[in-house]
Amino acid sequence: MILMGPCLIPILVHLVRKVTRLFRSIKASRIPYVAVGFLAVVLFNSFMFWLVEGHVQGLSLMDAVYWAFITTATIGYGDVVPHSWAGRIVAVETAVTGIIVFTAFVSVLAEYYASLSYRRLMGLHSVGFKEHYVVIGRGGSLEAVVSELDVNMKSGNIPRRRIVVIVPSSEEKEELSIPEGVEVLVGDPLIHEVLERANVEEAGTLIIAADDDSTTALTILAVKRAAKGKEVKIIAEAKRKESIPLIREAGADHVVSTSCFSGRLLASAAFEAPVAMLLDDISTAVKGKDLAVISAKRFKGMKYVDVFHELMDKHNIMPIAVVKGRLMIYPPRLDEELVEDDGLVVLGEVEKLRRLRKEAASST
Repeated sequence: MILMGPCLIPILVHLVRKVTRLFRSIKASRIPYVAVGFLAVVLFNSFMFWLVEGHVQGLSLMDAVYWAFITTATIGYGDVVPHSWAGRIVAVETAVTGIIVFTAFVSVLAEYYASLSYRRLMGLHSVGFKEHYVVIGRGGSLEAVVSELDVNMKSGNIPRRRIVVIVPSSEEKEELSIPEGVEVLVGDPLIHEVLERANVEEAGTLIIAADDDSTTALTILAVKRAAKGKEVKIIAEAKRKESIPLIREAGADHVVSTSCFSGRLLASAAFEAPVAMLLDDISTAVKGKDLAVISAKRFKGMKYVDVFHELMDKHNIMPIAVVKGRLMIYPPRLDEELVEDDGLVVLGEVEKLRRLRKEAASST
């Protein structure tokens, strides 16, 4: 029971955010005007009924409000009825105006929710997620990114967060083959309003897999502008190696040259097929094995050779590189001593990597 309070806090925060976003969207529609009209009709007829029937039946103002609301919404239950001619005239007026106003209120509500559904169906809606992944691009590269993020989240390699995809057209949205639960927005990522709908200002990581490098660079600049000075990790794909410096200067934190990598993979396959097969296998978690980076904090002061034997003997996980700041040492010297801030690049089965991370988290 003691844990119920802390456990409920994230749920309550999520509900408050949902309600706040709902009120904001309602405020921008016609619902407030119709609601005010409905309320005005109820209050006016309540006062009129109380004025002509209150002294006759001994009704309070709250009784009159109850009668007016029930008559407006349902034509009454019959538990409170007018006894005078003036009261009957008010009742007829309340029934007629009530039907008109209540019908208008219901139709506006239905139109509002139908509009929301349509906008979501067409990818024109907005999201209010925080620390989420935003993937911008099209085609196979985009699908591969989303699939890899989904697999790694399910295996526990990366934090579970929502994924938002931005594609340029409704046709491409329909053709996407991506996991359920991924939010797909339609629009040009160079347009500020589209990036606002994806809430890039609050995003954790943004991945760009555009058609050409000039679009990638412009998209990075647009994202930087939409982020309003907030730090958003940007990972971008470069089609040509000549574009890598340009994309870095635009503001990408990390640039991946897919054409260079695929070219090297093709060359390896020509004369060292097993090497190409290995690289293809370990580049994705989909096939059950993956590369991951873990903290070396628990191995502080140990030599690499001792860490190697411990991880292999206990988990069948192989450390293949040591990360020291921006420097990666591979293969490390056997007597390389690890410090607290180091990282280890390890290779192993996805499930074993997940268990290792869990153990590391519980030990700290």
